[in-house]
Amino acid sequence: MEQWLRAVLFILFESDKRVSTFYGDSVEKKEIRDLAVSAAVISLAFAIAFADGLFGLAQNIGTIPSLFILSLITVAISFIAHELGHRYVALKFGHYAEYRMWPQGLFMALLFSMFGFVFAAPGAVYIHPRRGLWGEHHNITQRVNGIISATGPAVNLVLAAVFLSLLIFVPSLGFIAGYGVTINAWLAFFNLIPFGPLDGAKVLKWHKGVWASEIALAVILFGLFIL
Repeated sequence: MEQWLRAVLFILFESDKRVSTFYGDSVEKKEIRDLAVSAAVISLAFAIAFADGLFGLAQNIGTIPSLFILSLITVAISFIAHELGHRYVALKFGHYAEYRMWPQGLFMALLFSMFGFVFAAPGAVYIHPRRGLWGEHHNITQRVNGIISATGPAVNLVLAAVFLSLLIFVPSLGFIAGYGVTINAWLAFFNLIPFGPLDGAKVLKWHKGVWASEIALAVILFGLFIL
C-alpha cells in the first residue's frame, strides 16, 4: 500500500512548484505511513462493526478476515481519496497541506466499532497558509477553508454514486459495491457532523446550502442500505 500511495502522491503533488519552492518536498514518508496505518485501522474498525461489534464477534469471528480484506479494498479507495481530496484542493489554492494520523482517533475507531459504530476520524489534513515571495503569510479565508473541507465528503459522495452504479449495472459485484456505498456514505455523513474539527463545522460556517445538500445525500445513500 505504501508504494501505491507514494505513486499517487507523486503524480498529484510532486510537480507543484508553488509548494516545493517554499515548503520543500511535498511527499513525505511519514505522511504515507500515516495514511497507510489509518486506512488499515479504519478497515479493521469497519470489519468489526459489520460483524455486529463486540456482541456478534464471538459468533462471527470467522468472517473478520474476509470482512477486513473487503473493507481494506473499499476503504483504501474511499478514506484515502477523501483525505487526498482535501490535500489536492488546498494545494491548488496555494496552501501547504499534509495528512497527520491521530493516535487517539485510531483508538476510538476500534473502541466504538465494538459497539457497531465507526468513529471515522483517525487523522486529518492539516493546512498551513501559503507564503508569498517575501515570506509573508496569506491567511486561509472562510470561503477557501469551506471549499477545502467540503471536498472530502464530496469525493465520498461521488464514490458512493459510482459504487451504486456498479451495484445496479454489474450485479456480480453487488457484494463489494454495497459495502462501497455504505462506507462512502458513512464517511461523508460522519465528517459532515458540524462539531469540533470535523469538516461539517467548517462547511456549515461557509455555506449552509452546500452543507445541507451534502449531508442530505449522505443520509439518503446510507439509508438505502440500513433500512
